[in-house]
Amino acid sequence: MEKHICWLEQEEKELENIVLAEYSHDEVRRHLEYLAALTRRPGTDDELKAANYIKERLDEYGIDGKIYEFDAYIGQVGASTLDILSPLAISFPCEPRGFTAATPPAGLEGELLYLGKGREEDYQGVDVTGKIVLIQPGGLASARMPASQRAEAKGAIAQIHIATGKSREIHMGQIRHAWGNPTPDTMDDVPQTPLISVCNEDGRQLIELINKSPVVVRVNTSACCSEYRRVRQPIGTLNGVKEPGKFVLFGGHYCSWYKGATDNAAANSLMLEMARIFAKHRQSLARSIKFAWWIGHEQATYAGSTWFVDTFWEDVRDNAVAYFVVDGLGRGDAPGFTAKTIEARNSEDIRKFNELVIKEIFDLEVTSKRLNKSGDQSFWGMGLPSVFGKPAFKAAPTGAREGGEVWYSHTVEDTIDKVDLEHMFQIPFKLTAVSILRLCNNPILPLEFVTMAEAFEKRLQDLQQGYAEVLDLTPLITGFAAFKSRAGSLNASIEKNLLAFEEKGMDKDFEKRFREINACLMKISRILMPLLYSKSGKYGQDAIGSDFKPIPALQPLETLNLLDIQSKEYRAWCTALLRERNKLSDALNLADGIVDCTLEKV
Repeated sequence: MEKHICWLEQEEKELENIVLAEYSHDEVRRHLEYLAALTRRPGTDDELKAANYIKERLDEYGIDGKIYEFDAYIGQVGASTLDILSPLAISFPCEPRGFTAATPPAGLEGELLYLGKGREEDYQGVDVTGKIVLIQPGGLASARMPASQRAEAKGAIAQIHIATGKSREIHMGQIRHAWGNPTPDTMDDVPQTPLISVCNEDGRQLIELINKSPVVVRVNTSACCSEYRRVRQPIGTLNGVKEPGKFVLFGGHYCSWYKGATDNAAANSLMLEMARIFAKHRQSLARSIKFAWWIGHEQATYAGSTWFVDTFWEDVRDNAVAYFVVDGLGRGDAPGFTAKTIEARNSEDIRKFNELVIKEIFDLEVTSKRLNKSGDQSFWGMGLPSVFGKPAFKAAPTGAREGGEVWYSHTVEDTIDKVDLEHMFQIPFKLTAVSILRLCNNPILPLEFVTMAEAFEKRLQDLQQGYAEVLDLTPLITGFAAFKSRAGSLNASIEKNLLAFEEKGMDKDFEKRFREINACLMKISRILMPLLYSKSGKYGQDAIGSDFKPIPALQPLETLNLLDIQSKEYRAWCTALLRERNKLSDALNLADGIVDCTLEKV
């Protein structure tokens, strides 16, 4: 019933084997040695050198490459100091977070309180108003951002984050929550309190001091600013021969905090190697590939990929078939094949395809996890099927050093010696190369919507079970059950057409049918995926670190029981949620119509 998901003709399998055999460690190392010698912060000379290098390689491979320039809102990191005033006088080295607020020239003084990971429960019974908080939220933006927001909302006048990583290394990061360049709605959404980071060892010493007696500190941040700066973004287009207008988008950021060998020079080098190899076989590609080296990853809150989707809206909307993003590849301390299960990250429309390719390549069990708002996932509002091209192995790190498998990420220690080229070939290259080849060449795109319909249906059933007295979701539950049946019928029709195609070969009639089917699959993704993933809607961007449950527009249902049912706020939410239900109903109706129309034609 899903023949198109694992479709593979013999000549395509042979092409895959040829492509995999042409991978060169030497070529990847050549790119890596150049890029990892540069500190590629956005808007700097090193960023320009890296962009020019990428463009020169694209020219060398005969790929149409361009360097786009635009202004990105960047959090410039300045100087900072941390002084302990009592019970003893001592200073600790520290670094300010990107987008942090500056202190008065004399700094800010206050009692230091330790709040663990900075979660809501850590504040129970603790008043931090006028205090300076010490927290260790972890290195991921999805933990760091909410923790910093919460501390500010609770009344802290400054924050100190304990860095993840090896004992003396300070993990860099930023704390602006809004995604992409500011809009009128988000231009004031910047941190209002100073925030600095200390290394793990010094953080432990501060905790020990607090446990013994009250601690008073002075935090000073200066020369920190947020400003627009001119940045560059290399894009290369390798045109297919049958449907050159349709393309797979393959991206990864090339900016870094320091040298950033694994974050993200290794992935950038792998992208160049894939460009070289695919360019040799351009006559075997039906659809096109766009290689995108995003700028302004964390320092500009993913401004590059956001600028791309905003600027080339029509082209992405109408022609992009899927998005693969690569980040943090080739880490030598990462878990290896001692694991029995791989965890993939993907959207539901492309999930089965992603899982089947992984299982085929690695012969391991696969489980999938929903994507969260990080790592240049700027295409949810568009509804573009998306995959994070680095599966995670569910096993303890093999050979991990102090601080965990990626203790050096976002530190000065992320240097070329941390990169394992064999690891890059065995995992991300094989997975991404095979996936992109099939997305380029499969006559019918390997997307399906039974899985997506089930995600909608399950979430609606859960909400109905708990909150039926507020909002009746029965029509939507019934509707998505019917849509799941329609999606199954679409899969059956696709299989019937592919079986006939195998028997008769391609002709104009099949070509027309396949394009009708592909247009249907792309339209359904554009309609349903934003509703399953995004709270801000089709044209907005959710905050960094957002990790919503499916159908985030209906998620406020879960907190209505905290309100007085006679209050104006409660009634206002009832109205808003009813409208969101109606929006979902209309989207489902539109998707139903597209599937029905397609089934009539094919």
